[in-house]
Amino acid sequence: MRISNRLQLIFNNLILGKDVWDFCCDHGYLGGAAYKTQKFADIYFVDQVSSIIDKVQTRFNTYVFDNKNTSKAHFILQSGQYISMPIRGTACITGVGAIVIYDILNGLAQNQFLQAQRLILGPHRHVEKLSAMIENNKIFNSYQLTAKIEILEKGRNRVIFIYDLIPTVNTIIQKVCFAKLITT
Repeated sequence: MRISNRLQLIFNNLILGKDVWDFCCDHGYLGGAAYKTQKFADIYFVDQVSSIIDKVQTRFNTYVFDNKNTSKAHFILQSGQYISMPIRGTACITGVGAIVIYDILNGLAQNQFLQAQRLILGPHRHVEKLSAMIENNKIFNSYQLTAKIEILEKGRNRVIFIYDLIPTVNTIIQKVCFAKLITT
């Protein structure tokens, strides 16, 4: 499966060994590519449009599924902001407007389900509004912008924002303790 340069850029920034959440998944190419590598935990395809999820699941079962793959694929027919389980690993929301992206993140954060270590966001509209909305909302204080990448796609400049979870003091202490255990 060949993915576009934009999706390849997003794919290259997924956190290995962790879950991949492909919100507003469209054709499911990103999640499918992640699944095929067997380098990620579970893959979640999320969309609120039933015909999209049906097509993604059918295409996945026909061309991508491998019963030897240790990753599991999950297909969720629901608007992203109403997901009622912890979102961990990498959450990708691309190909929709900034307001839709913000609504999904805000809904997840308000319900304390936004626990992703990385957010990869690619708005097609109102690009600058997205970073302003995130930076001006205290709910997102635990994330920092680590990259803003522009990529040309079909004659248009697209922007990809990458936000990483800011490590807490407890997380840093746990990593140091774990490193000491390994070296002793």
